[in-house]
This record gives sequence, structure tokens and C-alpha cells, in this order.
Amino acid sequence: MNLELVTDGLAVIGAGTCLYWAIRAIGSALGWIERSEIARQAAESAAAPVPPARPAAAARKPVAAPTFGIPAAHVAAIAAAVAVIAEGHKVVFIEDSNIGHAWASEGRWMHQTSHRTH
Repeated sequence: MNLELVTDGLAVIGAGTCLYWAIRAIGSALGWIERSEIARQAAESAAAPVPPARPAAAARKPVAAPTFGIPAAHVAAIAAAVAVIAEGHKVVFIEDSNIGHAWASEGRWMHQTSHRTH
């Protein structure tokens, strides 16, 4: 066993010990921060006045459910116009023109992130 091997071994042991104590110190500091935050929140909630309970509100009239989608009359008109112009082709699906761009943006993202940064 030579002196260089012994000094390298002691250096590894010293570095490991320093790393151990650094991790313990960071954990202790984070624990202290968490405990002080919990104590602050408990003091805040104890100091906050509790509002008195309000009596139950009277029942309200039910509201009509909102309608979503394209009205049936519009779908029928579009289908008839397409059938006349497109010589018998049928309308299978109608959607808003400004939705459905998720695949395009996903493809752009995949392409742009596939390159190495310079």
C-alpha cells in the first residue's frame, strides 16, 4: 500500500463526510422553515375573527341549461348546401374553424425541441 492510495482514500472519506453534513444542514434548515411557516399559519388562523353564520338563503329559481354546439337548423342548411354544390357528398362532421390546432402546435413543439441547442 502506498502513500498516494491512502491519501486518496482519506480524501474520499473526507468528501463523503462533508457531503453528509451539508445534506443534514440543508435538511435541518428546510425543517426549521417548514415548522416556522406552520406556526405562522396557525397564529394567523387563530387571530382571524370567525364570521357569524348566515341563515340559509331562500331557494332560487332553476336556471335553464345553456345550449352548446351548432343549432340543428344550421346543420340542416349546411348539409343541404353541401349536397347541392358537391353533387351528393354528405356532411359528416361540422366544427368550429378555430379549434383542433392542438396537433399542429404539438408537432411544432416536437420538431423544435428535437434539435440540439447551440
